[in-house]
Amino acid sequence: MPLDAVTRVPAPVSEPVRGHAPGSPERERLERRMDELAAEPVPLPMTIAGEQRFGGGERIDVVQPHHHAARLGLLGNATHEDARLAVDAALAAAPDWRALPFDERAAVLLRAADLLAGPWRETIAAATVLGQSTTARQAELDAVCALADLWRSAVHAARRILAEQPESPPGTWRRADHRPLDGFVYALTRFDSTARAGYAATGPALMGNTVVWKPAPAQTLAAHHLMRLLEAAGLPPGVVNLVTGDGRAPTQVALASPALAGLHFTGATETFHSLWTEIAAHLGRYRNHPRIAGATGGKGFLLAHPSADPDLLRPALLHGAFAYQGQNRSAIARAHLPRTLWRRIRADLLAEVDALAVGDVTDLGTAMGALIDGSAYERTRAAVDRAGHDPGVELAAGGQYDDAIGWFVRPTVLECTGGRSEVLRSECPGPVLAVQVYEDADWEAALHRVCTDTPQATAGSVLARDRYATAQAVDRLRFAAAGLHVNDGPGGAGGRVGTAPDLLRWTSARTVEETFAPPAGDSRMHPG
Repeated sequence: MPLDAVTRVPAPVSEPVRGHAPGSPERERLERRMDELAAEPVPLPMTIAGEQRFGGGERIDVVQPHHHAARLGLLGNATHEDARLAVDAALAAAPDWRALPFDERAAVLLRAADLLAGPWRETIAAATVLGQSTTARQAELDAVCALADLWRSAVHAARRILAEQPESPPGTWRRADHRPLDGFVYALTRFDSTARAGYAATGPALMGNTVVWKPAPAQTLAAHHLMRLLEAAGLPPGVVNLVTGDGRAPTQVALASPALAGLHFTGATETFHSLWTEIAAHLGRYRNHPRIAGATGGKGFLLAHPSADPDLLRPALLHGAFAYQGQNRSAIARAHLPRTLWRRIRADLLAEVDALAVGDVTDLGTAMGALIDGSAYERTRAAVDRAGHDPGVELAAGGQYDDAIGWFVRPTVLECTGGRSEVLRSECPGPVLAVQVYEDADWEAALHRVCTDTPQATAGSVLARDRYATAQAVDRLRFAAAGLHVNDGPGGAGGRVGTAPDLLRWTSARTVEETFAPPAGDSRMHPG
């Protein structure tokens, strides 16, 4: 029975980041858990209606990208029948889940956040390090802190949404009912962020929806353990159903189902376009128009004004371009730098790039791991090779690659000395930064180039101490990126997304209006 109370959810507090210093207890716990998870391959089943079972298709190895001969687990590719069972499970769980009071749904995510920050911390971080080749610090920031923060802030934001109620004229009471969507939500997520993937599956569930979740194959180890964490937090069977594999069959089944209520997607823009096209082709068969939410966009940019602080610019470039091997959606792919500033930082920046330790991320002193798979490696290698044959491009740092043990690419800086080089207009999935140098007096032209050279980026950064230049850049770059950072590099893989706008996508509001004293007497519409 629900409480007879208007409750107040706990205020979200950012999860403290642990440093894993040598000899620290948290470092020892993480190293021990990594050893345990890497010891031998484990089954990575689907989770449908609370039951763990293998996908009926081909078996796929999940490996460590930095040591691709080392198998972490084995998954079964989900078949069409598996996908139909997952959809059926989500629909069967929907009536009980949406009937559950908000406080009870919120308690699941709040408990999950505390379990993640506590006893499950090393498990989720270790699974992310091993399966996605992130460093321990990156896993701590993304898989632990960002996801715990997202869950807590989502509960807080959802409570605010429910509390927003319409004004009532005299003699009436108007109430807004924030209903879940009619059907199920299909969450299709990529490998670069455990936080984004976990939130994409659970944000809609908080608002009363049930979900079919298909994570990227390379992220399956972390997704498998997130499902166990959510079960430990009290998530009922069927609310989130995990299907594994390449996603072809689940996507076909989900998008063809009349009960599809929403698509929550993170991934490539081209893939999102194809999904949207397929949904549009099926509009006549859906019970309602599906909600479509996609986190896409190209890799980011950095634009520095001549007044920018060089001591701020160097780390912004270094971390923005090469953290997470340059694979997250907000990574910097291109930088537009004034000539005098580039001359001041060039030698130091390139020395720092060359000094970055690339290798096995289970060594916690490693700065960069491997690319996620052979496909990403080949695309990055090909991009570096093409740049090497471009007369308008100088290889300033890096350029080496090797896939004998893992899919490794050295952090690479390409200095574009010619006009509009291909490396400025295209992007690769790895740690490659293209630097375009402009004359200090050509700030206006640099602004124009950022806006026109490439499609909208996921994130962009502007560095300037000149306030007029800052204001001008914020105005002119309004449509250049989904998020703009001023005097800072882009966020990490997890980021801190605004949860309230996202949560609103997964509700269908209705107004309930009650009249207390209905008018009586003359029933004529136009009394004389």
